[in-house]
Amino acid sequence: MYEAKVDSAEDILRIRSDLEYRSCCVSNGGTVSILSIILLSLTGMLALSIVWWTLRTGISPMPSSKKAMDAMLDLIPPSVSRPIYELGSGWGGLTLVLAKRYPNVSVVGFELSPLPWAVSVLRAHLSRRKNVTFRRRDFFECDLSKAQVLVCYLYPGGMERLGEKLTDKMGADGTLISNTFRLPGCTPETVVELTDVYRNRVYRYERVVSDTESSD
Repeated sequence: MYEAKVDSAEDILRIRSDLEYRSCCVSNGGTVSILSIILLSLTGMLALSIVWWTLRTGISPMPSSKKAMDAMLDLIPPSVSRPIYELGSGWGGLTLVLAKRYPNVSVVGFELSPLPWAVSVLRAHLSRRKNVTFRRRDFFECDLSKAQVLVCYLYPGGMERLGEKLTDKMGADGTLISNTFRLPGCTPETVVELTDVYRNRVYRYERVVSDTESSD
């Protein structure tokens, strides 16, 4: 309990000033504590969202490295007239680079995880590029036949599902470019080994046909 000896009017003013200062400190401290709790709660919710969607989709929204991205861009055919799809576009980095490089072509990024998708939409809005779109949809359930180029950085199980979906369903000029993971049962047209620590590879497939069918 706050106690003070009062001997004069000056003492009363001093005590009043001291109490107001203490009250202000308590009030500000309470405000800071509430804001800290809110920020920590939001951060925790966002982190849990990423973890939950990682478990659901089987892959985290991990962006391609600079070297991998450059290799993927180099493997894209020089002439592109139909849409480019990124399957699992994460935070939108590669999709936006593609939209800049091919301003006359529609570029679409598919991403299910809400937070990376929302960040991608914001980045697209800030970039003011009209040829880029981010769709929060499962690309396994979408029609991919309209795309001329598909790019992805998935995982082994996802590539197996993708191979089953694409076999004999891509156009004659269709191209699939995959970072790190290859299509099971399909022979890539081009393989580029990256000069990074992990020596990862980037694969290009022209019209996805299984090795069994191509040998018939």
